[in-house]
Amino acid sequence: MPRCSHTYEDFSQCRRIVSAEQEYCYSHDPARASERKRNAARGGRAKASGELGRVKARLHTLADMVEEGQMDRADAAVISQIWGTYLRAVSVELKAREQLELIERLERLEEDLGHKGEGRWPA
Repeated sequence: MPRCSHTYEDFSQCRRIVSAEQEYCYSHDPARASERKRNAARGGRAKASGELGRVKARLHTLADMVEEGQMDRADAAVISQIWGTYLRAVSVELKAREQLELIERLERLEEDLGHKGEGRWPA
């Protein structure tokens, strides 16, 4: 059975099996690099939306407990402030990640433009 042709830095070969017409597995195929990057970016957003749902559920439970007299209002206020801070931290993390991705994409575009039309674009 054919194996992926990718060689790691320690000179060992990838152990994944590929079909006869393939040279690389999904993880190492250069033609699928942009697809892998898109999928990884989606994964980060999915994680954030899952976290958001969990925080919303906790806040809903907290509100119910206050309404039913099971929790002191002052304690609930502090807990909700902590969750608010957590959500802001998640938001900042997502924005930073998105900015880094945009910077990388811009750098690749500028690189491609520079190679295709050298001398045409001012630096």
